[in-house]
Amino acid sequence: MTANTTENATAAHAELVYLNPVEAEIEPNTRDTVDPVTLAELTESIREHGVLQAIKAVRYSDGTIRVRDGQCRVLACRDAGVTSLPALVTPDTATSDTERGIQRITQQIVANDHRNDLTAGQRAAGVAQMLDLGASVTKVSKAIQLPREQVKALAAVGASETVRERLDQGQLSLERAQVVVEFDIAGDEDAVAELLSPQCWNFRATAERLRRDREERAARADAAAPYAERGYVILTEGPSILEHITLADLRTTTGEPVTAEHITTTPALWGVWVDLAEGYFDKETGGEVDGETVDWSTEDDDDAQPGEGFRHANTVEARPVWVPEYVFLDPATLEGSGFELTETSAAIHAARTDGTTTDADAADPDAQAIEAARRDREQQEAQKQERRRVRELNKAAEAATTVRRDFLRTTLLARKTPPKNAAAWVTATLATDPQLLGEYHAGDHLGDLLGLTGFTPARPSPSWPTRAVKPAPTCSPSPWSSPRWKDAWSRTAGGTAHADPSPTSTCSPPTATS
Repeated sequence: MTANTTENATAAHAELVYLNPVEAEIEPNTRDTVDPVTLAELTESIREHGVLQAIKAVRYSDGTIRVRDGQCRVLACRDAGVTSLPALVTPDTATSDTERGIQRITQQIVANDHRNDLTAGQRAAGVAQMLDLGASVTKVSKAIQLPREQVKALAAVGASETVRERLDQGQLSLERAQVVVEFDIAGDEDAVAELLSPQCWNFRATAERLRRDREERAARADAAAPYAERGYVILTEGPSILEHITLADLRTTTGEPVTAEHITTTPALWGVWVDLAEGYFDKETGGEVDGETVDWSTEDDDDAQPGEGFRHANTVEARPVWVPEYVFLDPATLEGSGFELTETSAAIHAARTDGTTTDADAADPDAQAIEAARRDREQQEAQKQERRRVRELNKAAEAATTVRRDFLRTTLLARKTPPKNAAAWVTATLATDPQLLGEYHAGDHLGDLLGLTGFTPARPSPSWPTRAVKPAPTCSPSPWSSPRWKDAWSRTAGGTAHADPSPTSTCSPPTATS
């Protein structure tokens, strides 16, 4: 074609020419198929931005211009209604059809082989830069033809070089990269390492647990701040009854037991660890209640009468409270501090420091008392460690429950039809444990999982008829989504406690483990 061209510039080896895409002739191409989805995306891009890179064409001896490199751009311009397409045109130097064919195929292969697409990490960095420059998510989404949520994910990942590298190495999907960057930006190196570890077998539940750990650390720091302001040293981990000097190990030089009130004038001598405990509070007044004054046998039974001198369990509510633990930092500074070790504590700590034992002489009552005290401390420490272990396992179970409920709500129950074999799974589950739905209050969670406003088990929602296919598959997973199941790791399928609790115990339905 020669008639519909406009020459704008000429170089020694090529000239810039604007062609009409509809009339442009395309040489045979080694790319013998064009992906319609990719072509449609390119068409939308050209509508939005125009042609950003000129095609390459050859001018034959008869003056005809044929496209050699840029087939997809020509086709997309036709679909987009573009009437002028930039082309770099070089003269045909071949002396025969054979030579021309070899030149064409060589150039097409080389041109395609040496095109390097942006890596996912580079694309993420570019999106992040555009937002930093002030572009809105909507504008970027429209400009690069990506959904808004994907733009947000790319922008988040683009802020972390570490995560971008892992994304490009294929170690992370974009979804997981977005989670890891949350911890990387916060400077939580331990969390990042755990999420990237090959041993991270349940990524989403692990991430949720790490989020809760981070929130707990922040809350602990807030709770410890008043003690730091008063001059106490804030400990970074819980003290050991066996290795540290606690208030119970000491007495004043006048023989009185040491309490928190005694140490307020010498805060620099003391370390403080604040830890979570369960406190009880009056539901009406908010005042703190001694748990020993509550008749716990009345729990969940409004008509039950508490024992004499006790209060009904339903009048109180449990809340987490931060409780301080004090340790004397340096035994060498005890002298002159106004405090001293009790005889028993002195003997136990001396034996530990010297590497000796406190084995009791059967004829020595004092030695027997010291040995009994040592064993009691070991038991207390073991119980303390067990409470911490149980608490960590409960936290992991609560995190997994959050992820499971989210999966049920947003993925499984968002389907228009139940998964294959859902009816068989429900039947087998209920046949195995007929009490499952009632025992763990499945109905209490059904409305939330299905998004039914105002639903109660006794009063069906008006939206039930259109969603009747979902209640059975929903009811069966519901017990596993109950907060009461935070200690499910410690129980068998029938509800009895494991003698040796294991975090590998199975307590979730097959459809809710993603």
